[in-house]
Amino acid sequence: MRRRFGPVAILMIALIAVGIVGQIIRGATTLLIPIILVAIVFLLYKFPPTRWGRSSSAEKSKYRQAAIKSQRRNLAKEREDKNAKRRTANFRVIEGSKKRDEEPPRYH
Repeated sequence: MRRRFGPVAILMIALIAVGIVGQIIRGATTLLIPIILVAIVFLLYKFPPTRWGRSSSAEKSKYRQAAIKSQRRNLAKEREDKNAKRRTANFRVIEGSKKRDEEPPRYH
């Protein structure tokens, strides 16, 4: 069975825990700023603001129209491929000059 964390990871977690406990003992106000920053970053990651990345509705409608047109074109091509009859290939057998015996080949 393999351990979930290696010795280096366990050491890092222990040092982080000691640092956090030390900060709380000295005064929790120094931890306030990093906690707030982490919370803000987490909230922005989970709930990104839409007003900064918003594109105009005209651009979205043009994109949707192009996507629909592309899908229709692909469907039409697929229907053509299915409906097209397959042409049978005209194969010829060309007689070779090999011996017809059942002997194995000379070179292996």
